[in-house]
Order: sequence, then C-alpha cells, then structure tokens
Amino acid sequence: MKRVLTLGITVATASLLAACGAAGSDTSPTPASSSNAATPTATPIATAPPTAAPTPSQSAVPTSYDPCQLVTASEASSLAGVTYTVGKEETNSGGGRDCVYGAETLNVFTVLVGVASDTTTAQADWAAEEAQAKSQLESAAKGAGIDISISDISLSGADMAAVATGSGSISGVKLAASVIYLLKGTVFVSFSDLVLGKAPPSESDMENEANTVLGRI
Repeated sequence: MKRVLTLGITVATASLLAACGAAGSDTSPTPASSSNAATPTATPIATAPPTAAPTPSQSAVPTSYDPCQLVTASEASSLAGVTYTVGKEETNSGGGRDCVYGAETLNVFTVLVGVASDTTTAQADWAAEEAQAKSQLESAAKGAGIDISISDISLSGADMAAVATGSGSISGVKLAASVIYLLKGTVFVSFSDLVLGKAPPSESDMENEANTVLGRI
C-alpha cells in the first residue's frame, strides 16, 4: 500500500513536471493525437502516468475496483470541461490500477485506485507516505518553478482526504493541475486533472466528485 499511495500522490504532479519540457519545447498548433478528448489547440502536454511504479510493499494487495468506473468518462468530462470517450486502463507494478482519459492531449484526467491488506496498515501508510510525498513534490516543483499547494481536508465517508493544486508558466503557457486523494477503509483513490492554457477543476467540484466516488467504494 505504501508504494501505491506514493504513486497516487505523485502521479499528477509528476505529469505536470514532465509537461514542462513538452510545453517549453514547442507550443505550435498540432492535430489531436487521441480521440479521448476534444481536439487540442497546441502540442499535447502529457501521456499516461509513469508505468515504472516503485516496487510494491508487502501490504499492498490486488484490487478488483475499476478506476474507470469510480470516475466515469462523463464525470471526468464534466470536471475537465472537455469530452472524453473510453479511458485507458492499466495495472501498475505497485498493485494498483489507473485509468487515463485524454492521454496525449492538453487535458489529461487520471484516476488511480489501490488497496492495502488491512485498515491499520492503510492508515499508517497514509500518514508516513503522505509526509514523504509532500516533501518530494514541493522540492521537485520548486526546482521546476511550479507552485504546489497540498492540504488535508475532511470529507464525510473518508477516513483520510487531501487536495493538491499546482500551476506554473513555461514559455508563457500556463500549466495547472488539480488533485484529490481519498482513503476509505483499505481503499486509496486519487483522481486528477492536468491542463494547459486553462484552469483545472475547482476544489469544490473535485470534492463533490469525491463524495460520489466514496459512495462506490
């Protein structure tokens, strides 16, 4: 569970940091490379989350939850302000599963789910790994000139919850991300939106979707 949690907390910001290079190298208009989102007006900024996840800890267990059903295509579309079709689903080496909508477009929405072996382990892992991930994210973001804000929140039905936002400007082009993290029992869920040239979903909109997700766990 530790590595699943770390991956979930870092994936959206890692994509945001990776996008800096793409946005900085070329922002000329190009055709869309994916049918999962509306036609972009500039170079795609990100692909699916990193597949080289850290080695899973012994506390992680395989999950039967479908991330593309925890946040559906229509719900992701409503949050992101574009039209997604089918998400791209993968099982990562940390024992979790992720679903990516709009891969290789200007608006990438990612959902990740992981399961711990028991609730005590899940909560212990959350506390330890959240602190480590916050430190790593803030350090990496500072080096890339990106502002990152991470804070704990309270949501009915969640044992633990946190939100994160990030924004920066590369060659005059705005990059931004909005992320939410949830722990309910042994189940960890994260979903995020990474965008170029526009604002990501608001914290209140992400929290409203989180309440829907919590009802599906």
